[in-house]
Amino acid sequence: MKISTLLFVFITLSLASLAQSQSTIQQVREDLFYSDFDLEKCFEFDKSITALKDTSPLTQAYKAASEALIAKYSWNPVTKFNYLHSAQKLLEDAVSKDALNVEIRFLRLYIENSIPAYMGMSKNKKEDKQVIIDNIDLLSQINIGADITSYIIGYITSPKVSSAEEIELIKSKMAIN
Repeated sequence: MKISTLLFVFITLSLASLAQSQSTIQQVREDLFYSDFDLEKCFEFDKSITALKDTSPLTQAYKAASEALIAKYSWNPVTKFNYLHSAQKLLEDAVSKDALNVEIRFLRLYIENSIPAYMGMSKNKKEDKQVIIDNIDLLSQINIGADITSYIIGYITSPKVSSAEEIELIKSKMAIN
């Protein structure tokens, strides 16, 4: 009897922890996608992600996004470079741990598309775009919200990001789902 009670408590706590983790990452997503940033808000966003003490690949990718935002709004070139370099390392690690995660690949693609080419930090764009295109149907399986899903699809089907053939392929894949 005691073992079954202990097992029940363990399962309940595990499910509660998973639910808490899902709601936490959803809050991070919403903070990134629905906020207007300035440098102060970038540091607040970064601090909130760091406080999570979560080392999952997805959280790492959002940490990288926060550091890229700090770089974007910083005026000091050395600060910009250091934060971009750190963001790049976090993204590389996140991708190596979860290579088919469309959300991680999108964040890296978006960040790399935002970095001037002369900085040499945009080497994964083609690979990330292909992984996103190949797995775009997985967006409907993860609970990121309709607005964020629409944003990702709108971004990836932009003529600035994808060729006409790629856009047609994405649209056909989305029509199937």
